Amino acid sequence: MAGTAPKAQVWFMLEYTPRWGHKAWEESSIDPAVRAAVDEQLKQIPGARLLLIRQKDRAATLRFFAAVLGDEPRLYKFELDNYEELPVLDLVSIVAGAEQYQASLTDEQVLLVCTNGQRDACCVLHGVAVYNTLHGQLGHTVWESSHHGGHRFAANLLAFPSGRSYGRLGASNALGIVQRIVDGEVPAQYCRGYTAWAEPAQAAELLLRQQLGLQQEGGLRLLDSQPAGEARWRVRFEGADGERELTVERVEGAPVHASCGDEKTTPTVEYRVVDSSADEHDKSI
Repeated sequence: MAGTAPKAQVWFMLEYTPRWGHKAWEESSIDPAVRAAVDEQLKQIPGARLLLIRQKDRAATLRFFAAVLGDEPRLYKFELDNYEELPVLDLVSIVAGAEQYQASLTDEQVLLVCTNGQRDACCVLHGVAVYNTLHGQLGHTVWESSHHGGHRFAANLLAFPSGRSYGRLGASNALGIVQRIVDGEVPAQYCRGYTAWAEPAQAAELLLRQQLGLQQEGGLRLLDSQPAGEARWRVRFEGADGERELTVERVEGAPVHASCGDEKTTPTVEYRVVDSSADEHDKSI
């Protein structure tokens, strides 16, 4: 799974409880004028994505979150009385870290389980059971969400403010994995990657974590990622003990079905370390 995380530098999450369509935001019943105003703002924010979220047994005001990723990820929480208030928020200024929105910063954790069955059957088949299990234990930290990407890794989970994507969660293992995430760990065997980075950097970081035995969140900062030949990239990180450099190679494997109920197949992908300043042994993930 390493190097398969959906990519976005900024994630917006809007509470919307009615049924989600194949294109959840576009097909929602929210006033088209509101959606158009929000879409216009999103166009001004590189690498931004908007998800719809919902939660059992919630009432009162609407929740809206903004996760801004980077070296120091930030998570904002807003309470809205109605959707017409959404375009009033200056999303560009939020991303820029404007002083007027500092009071909305939160240290909460937000965990999103994709359950959008209209987009792909895998998501509802596996996601609903995982959501029910996690919500039953962790309560309002956990939300259902519209589609992240990567149907065949369902159940998929996005964790904020860390910005990491996880896959292949099931009702039997989800609570243990998510408890580690909540405690600040990175369960590498289930992690698809850090969503703010391109795929080779996502995989390289997880491989480096494996080599260093680094389990806690943080500790590595991406410095650079450059092509280094056909299907190879040289990736540099800064850690507590200085710089680390890896050359990773992308290798395609046997084809698998891309999603539930889909006849289309795509090759599996594996990233291997072919050269490393951290460990001279060739490893793969």
